[in-house]
Amino acid sequence: MQSICVPAGLVPTDVEILDKCSREPHLFNKRNVVFSEGQKLNSVFAIKSGSVKCYTIDSNGKQQITSFHMVGDIVGLESLASGSAATYCETMETSMLCELKLSKLFAQELPKVESNLLQLMSRRLANCSKHYLNIVNTSAEQKVVAFLLSISTHMHQHGLSRSEYRLPMTRTDIANYLGLAVETVSRIFTALKEQQLINTEQSILTINDFTALESRVA
Repeated sequence: MQSICVPAGLVPTDVEILDKCSREPHLFNKRNVVFSEGQKLNSVFAIKSGSVKCYTIDSNGKQQITSFHMVGDIVGLESLASGSAATYCETMETSMLCELKLSKLFAQELPKVESNLLQLMSRRLANCSKHYLNIVNTSAEQKVVAFLLSISTHMHQHGLSRSEYRLPMTRTDIANYLGLAVETVSRIFTALKEQQLINTEQSILTINDFTALESRVA
């Protein structure tokens, strides 16, 4: 929530109004559904801790992951256009999400918050375009490396370590998101470890050489 309130230039009284009228914390266990595709939704959710994945389900019951979100992200923005959730949203671990009730929020006429929500939506569109180009125009290794670097950047932007972080998603989920086979993703992780560019221990990933990794996607 700080990424919305403080950089947006809110004065303390505005933040107090936001706290009292619009914010409601929710604790979700691992694999809990935050909202479902098509569900009426008049809220967005700020991730205070933990992580979620968003996905759709096709006519054959197959899950297609559309995005991952971690601390500092906002989920549910896509519902602003139609009033309904565009995807399923499921926690990948125990997570604390702060619900922003939009009807109450907008009723307070806090233009700085509204402006920042528009910026977040614009950034989301840019990230979606970048992900599409990454899927279409790059090799399997480049897809995986770009994915790891994108998480590193996100962590750094939110005051966390960019070189060591926990990957809450499974290799199967990563493969689904990147449009690769699970075996391919595992092979690339193994190769990067053998080249000492990264290290993994359980779910903790350490990046040892940013320059070398970045050169792979240049």
